Amino acid sequence: MHRKPRPTALLAALLSLTLAVAACGTGAQTTTSDTTPPATTSPVTTSPVATSATGVPQILDWEATLIGGDAINGADLAGQDTLFWFWAPT
Repeated sequence: MHRKPRPTALLAALLSLTLAVAACGTGAQTTTSDTTPPATTSPVTTSPVATSATGVPQILDWEATLIGGDAINGADLAGQDTLFWFWAPT
């Protein structure tokens, strides 16, 4: 009695074989002929930062009201890593 293989079993076996072959790679090493060393410094920008009348950079010259009613302004966040999470219920 000969059983016919299930399509999902064939698909799983084919996927496993494909991943195994892809993980092996070609074995050849890639070399580059470019001998230029990588840059160690970033380019310097010379554009001036526009400031508001209060001396705060214009990009940080804003204020927003938080959910609890407190206020937050951009100038207080200057020089800090900041993550904004905008959420609005639907």
